[in-house]
Amino acid sequence: MSDSKINELYQQARLLQKSREIEKAIEIYQRIISIKPVEKKAHVAIATAFFQLKRYPDAIHHFEELTRLAPADASPYINMGAIYNRMGEYKQALNVLRKAVQKNKRSTDAFYNMGIAHKGLNQLSMAVTAYKQAIVFDDEMVDAHFNLGNVYLEMKNHTQAHSSFSRALEISPGFKKARNAMNILDDELMKEKEKLSPFGRLVDESTLQKKGTTVSTRDLSVEERESDRRKIHQLCDDVTEITHTIVDNLKKSVNPGLLNLNRCISQGEKHYSELDEAYSTFQKKVKSLNDMRKLLKHRMLELRSHEALINSSDVD
Repeated sequence: MSDSKINELYQQARLLQKSREIEKAIEIYQRIISIKPVEKKAHVAIATAFFQLKRYPDAIHHFEELTRLAPADASPYINMGAIYNRMGEYKQALNVLRKAVQKNKRSTDAFYNMGIAHKGLNQLSMAVTAYKQAIVFDDEMVDAHFNLGNVYLEMKNHTQAHSSFSRALEISPGFKKARNAMNILDDELMKEKEKLSPFGRLVDESTLQKKGTTVSTRDLSVEERESDRRKIHQLCDDVTEITHTIVDNLKKSVNPGLLNLNRCISQGEKHYSELDEAYSTFQKKVKSLNDMRKLLKHRMLELRSHEALINSSDVD
């Protein structure tokens, strides 16, 4: 069949797609592929048509064929990653998107779709890194700023969320989802501000008086006072040691771990193979930090319990 006839078939298929007769368009694309199996344009077109019908496995099949027809092209991997995200198969999405980054280490779309996959796996820090990398390559990508804001919102980082939503609105002032998110965030910040007590952690004596509550203490013997001081010193030493450990871990483990993750992602093929190991190591460091945080909380509760016990007038 001549090229002119194939072009005529393309025109027919496009008109059918435009009029939403997708099944008929697919039949024509299949005809083109049967005539010319290596026709890359036909595989892209039919994959897009299958995607429109939400026939995702069929779409993936043709994008996989494209990876064989155009081995150096990152686009088929990116498209498969987007489809796997749509299917909720986030691990598979990451697998093919990593291959896309190996082909094109500066692909905005690859990193953007990786952000979606990491978010789907609840790997929020990784999602932040991926969206930020997409923004490095295209600062005008409004969806990347918006999605980044949503991740920060889930992480309770309201300052960064506000910054991301603001940037999205700078790029697209009419972006309703970003405007709504900003309004919700502003309401949350206002509620948090209203909840803050002007007394901080000090006792509000007037409130206690209204409730008929009193702060009671008792006299301690010399032995009791000495024992009280030893216990408080011990607990305070523990708190000091734990807090120093937490700060050291943040400086020497967590922050370098984040930088290593960013390096593995941003430097493409050379370091992307290290990503799984880097992320696993980072998770262990975060878990260790969280364990220390729980221990600190436990020691603080011990300190408060001891204070309450000593101040109780009912103790014999």
